[in-house]
Amino acid sequence: MSRRLLFLLTLLTFTILTGHALADEGDDEGDEDDDDSEASVFGVDGEGLGEVAQVLLIATLAIVAWKPAFKWLRANGAELFDKEPRAFKKSLGVANRRFMRVHTWLGLAMAVIGTVHGYVLEWHWTLWLAMAFLWVLVISGYLMQSKWPPKEFRKGTRLLHMQRLFSGLAIALLLIGHALLDG
Repeated sequence: MSRRLLFLLTLLTFTILTGHALADEGDDEGDEDDDDSEASVFGVDGEGLGEVAQVLLIATLAIVAWKPAFKWLRANGAELFDKEPRAFKKSLGVANRRFMRVHTWLGLAMAVIGTVHGYVLEWHWTLWLAMAFLWVLVISGYLMQSKWPPKEFRKGTRLLHMQRLFSGLAIALLLIGHALLDG
């Protein structure tokens, strides 16, 4: 894992852990007016949707830890767990396919819920740009798995989807945009 990505994930985790404590500080008089005008979707407030999208984003980004662990286990796991190499690699491949399926569905749910969250709360442009990056990742991930586009096109979507730059920019823009709206 690159140091920049590790730094961004650490920054995101720190922001998540300290964000709720910092958000409650300040003037409580302005909070009373906000409660009456809080927008909601199907009875769930917009802030709640944001927290769900945040958890789904973190779960989706677990692939950053899974992929290196998968490669290491593929090379060393049979010896480590004292299993027959062929059977171990087969069971590890099944686990990887299941993980990827969960990764795909979590990413789609995160993008949909995050977009609804932004629509309800009337986001700043930086947050919409972050969502655009996330939707590019979701759509390219879907196209990678689909049989529809030609193989050459799927190669391009794989290169696009595997860009850590999009994930990093999306996370940075989400942090900046939320800081602008909260500040």
